[in-house]
Amino acid sequence: MKIGLISDTHNKLPAAVLEVFKDVQQIIHAGDIGSEDIINDLSTIAPVKAVYGNMDTFPLVSRYNRIDFFKLAARTICLTHIIGTPQNFAYQLFKMNKKADIVIFGHTHQYEHKIYNNIHFINPGSASMPKYTKSGTVAILKISDKVVEVELIHLDE
Repeated sequence: MKIGLISDTHNKLPAAVLEVFKDVQQIIHAGDIGSEDIINDLSTIAPVKAVYGNMDTFPLVSRYNRIDFFKLAARTICLTHIIGTPQNFAYQLFKMNKKADIVIFGHTHQYEHKIYNNIHFINPGSASMPKYTKSGTVAILKISDKVVEVELIHLDE
């Protein structure tokens, strides 16, 4: 399964995202969406799962959860905006009595892919407000029963 990962759009969706995500089966937005228009635009490509971020306000915070757990391609996904560190969040999962194969998050505006306690922690960076890079970033996640593969995409506009 091919999944588009995006975060921290802050009400700006670069046109390049639509091209990068054109072949994905699912889009996951890890918060700081900005407005429902962003979700509507992404929904023209594929179904969208999203959580709200710390900068989102009403009505987004009434439509989306802070944290969400769901299955894709036989993998349990945890979607949230802020994790702190992978070590800290793995402990939070333990305290919630929850398990996840993949944690998708945002907030830092920086791409990250780390494996801790056999959990993939993936942050696609920021599509519209990057830190420490000139262009926004998104990621493509490919998952199957045997593989979790992440590709960072720089949005050169």
